[in-house]
Amino acid sequence: MAAGRNTLSLAAIASVMGACALLFFFALEGATENPTDLSDTQGIPAVTMYTVMLIILTAASVALTGLGCLFQTLLRRRAFKWRLGGYVLANVLLFLTSLLGALVAAIYTYDTIPGVLGGLLFVFALVLVLIGVPRKSE
Repeated sequence: MAAGRNTLSLAAIASVMGACALLFFFALEGATENPTDLSDTQGIPAVTMYTVMLIILTAASVALTGLGCLFQTLLRRRAFKWRLGGYVLANVLLFLTSLLGALVAAIYTYDTIPGVLGGLLFVFALVLVLIGVPRKSE
């Protein structure tokens, strides 16, 4: 039963984070290199750099969360502090990635519908991480 829950939670987190990455791609459509001087076309927009970093961090955090799900099944008979420590180590990158994604969405892409939806999905991923914290009764 616990293995099924871990698989479903990993699938939910991977789906939400993948949707966030796609929505950020659509939000980049009208990004300018220098918003204060539109004739300046040197370099790439800051939001593009943040999006690339978020995609790399998303892939790494989903992989680490997947490994954490495997370790949670191995630690299910251990003491509660071991299970909680394993969960924190496996999901700290996912939490920080979701937090960074929500901040980037709030700062750079608040004026587009895909940007707002991406930000909301990043907040939803934060909530999923907090809901998934192991409880003593499990």
